[in-house]
Amino acid sequence: MTLLNVAGLLREAPGAAREVRLRDRYLALGADLELAGPLDGTLRLLRTNRGILLRGSIDAALRRTCARCLDPFVEEVRVQVAEEFLPSVDPISGTPLPAPSADEAALAIDARHAIDLGPVLHDELALSEPMHPLCRPDCPGLCPGCGRHMDVGSCSCQVDEPDPRLAVLAQLLAPEDDQASD
Repeated sequence: MTLLNVAGLLREAPGAAREVRLRDRYLALGADLELAGPLDGTLRLLRTNRGILLRGSIDAALRRTCARCLDPFVEEVRVQVAEEFLPSVDPISGTPLPAPSADEAALAIDARHAIDLGPVLHDELALSEPMHPLCRPDCPGLCPGCGRHMDVGSCSCQVDEPDPRLAVLAQLLAPEDDQASD
């Protein structure tokens, strides 16, 4: 859990800003994301008339699994963060404030005037994951017959001839030069 205390910033006038450097921060982001190293980034906290606007960029090394060969690899990513946080308690009087409506896409600042960066960073890093992560663009993957890693060498599996009923579809995938000669 990475908490930032913003009590002092909440007491300042709108327009006040602070910068926070996240260096060598390790976070437990959940089972779906695993950091391979510390986070590194700079976040800017800006006091608005409603609360705190958080903006910045974070660099992270994430452990991923290749979609073709199933080997683990580390991917360096940079994500942009932009979130608004609204206080749940008045910073001067300590009286509870009304909760934001469901329509507002703002996160709450807790009663101790702290912002939890964990969920924000988790969401941004999870969105950075590609649909099919690859260890490298030319990864040959695994043999569909025996499961051998094609990077190690070829296997002795027989390549089945395609179903002749699908030959018409193969013609659709053929280059245009071949179709023009027909």
